[in-house]
Amino acid sequence: MITEVTQKFINLLKRSDLRSFYTGEEITRIQVDAFISRISLIYEKIRNAIDYKEDHLLRKNAIQRMIWRRLNIQLSSESMALALVKELIRAGYIENNLIPESKIEEINRILDKYLTLANLAGIKKSTPEGGKQFKWLIALAACEIEESLVPPIQHAAITGFAYRVVGQQIKIVDQIKEEEKELQVKIAIHRALIKADVAMISYLIWRYYNPGWREADHKQIMEIAKKFKNLTLAVDVQLNYHLSEKLLRLFKQYSVVFQVLREIILNDPKQADKIFNDPEELEFQIRTTCDRLYKKTRTKLRRSIFRVIIYIFITKMLLVLLIELPYERYVAHSVLYLPLMINALFPLVLMFLIGVFIKVPTKKNTQTIVKVAEEMVYKGELKSTKGISRPVKRSSFASLSFAIFYLVLFSLSFGVIIYLLTKLHFTVLSMGIL
Repeated sequence: MITEVTQKFINLLKRSDLRSFYTGEEITRIQVDAFISRISLIYEKIRNAIDYKEDHLLRKNAIQRMIWRRLNIQLSSESMALALVKELIRAGYIENNLIPESKIEEINRILDKYLTLANLAGIKKSTPEGGKQFKWLIALAACEIEESLVPPIQHAAITGFAYRVVGQQIKIVDQIKEEEKELQVKIAIHRALIKADVAMISYLIWRYYNPGWREADHKQIMEIAKKFKNLTLAVDVQLNYHLSEKLLRLFKQYSVVFQVLREIILNDPKQADKIFNDPEELEFQIRTTCDRLYKKTRTKLRRSIFRVIIYIFITKMLLVLLIELPYERYVAHSVLYLPLMINALFPLVLMFLIGVFIKVPTKKNTQTIVKVAEEMVYKGELKSTKGISRPVKRSSFASLSFAIFYLVLFSLSFGVIIYLLTKLHFTVLSMGIL
């Protein structure tokens, strides 16, 4: 019999489809021209190939980029929300004729909230520090706007389930408050399971310190503005927590289990309850899903490597044509084509080989997934979860010995590389570009 936590996880995922979320015949929806959408979509695909980012971050980064551009050309926030949503639809980040027009007012409120905070906090975009703080606020605004337009129901379901079955079992041995320990566990879950970037984690921490931020009125924004500097420092402290990488590694080992359970539910929402209440059927579905995910991962990996290769090729060719070739022709007065070819092709060949030799998991890995998944689903917690504590501090002698050993190895390895490149007639500039 499945636990109450598992049932909640299933129910939430069954309601996660965006079309179902925005149901209603009488809703007036935002629609854009299909021809212009195709042109915008082509532009975004080219841009994303050049400025490589993870797929799940593309929409949030596009929102941030669009807000920044429109603010810099001095469009009012009143006109910005509709223009922003239309641009996102044209670029293919949101489905056409889906988002209700009522969302425009909500997006306007979000934009006004952050712009008001920036103004009340005395942030000046013209100064280096002020510009950095303003960009940071725009990044938070982009996170909130994406959540408003595309509610992260799946993310909430999987992170909530992970916190209940794994997160609550973790003991952090450190001198911080229990609330901060819970926050660090949630940060690790978001980083491991939904691959949240710095902006998304910063937004999570921001809301931890400002629980009523989503519905904040002018008075609340003014109070937050008074302590803005202290809040940003507190966010940085949480971002740089010294045990964060240990927590991340712990949750990463379970990430595939949550992914498999999610896929089973989303693949057949109507039969999900029946599957999960039958241990034999669930095991069969886990094994089938694992095989499918292994193939899907292999395809996605190849696509990502192809995009990275395009990105490296374009940047390398630009460096060779704009810097290295002119330097050798007009400064060194000797164009050596072998170093140029190695500089242009070596990173591409290396990335290709990395992609070829990456292997998908084996059947032994699938058996481990089955065991852990059943423990999560039917027991509601993992008893085998380890605790996290401060790393053992090395003695001064051990630290010094390690540093000297590292320095010697570093010098030897780079010395050999520089020697070989010199033999191939690489210039100093060519070595730097490689």
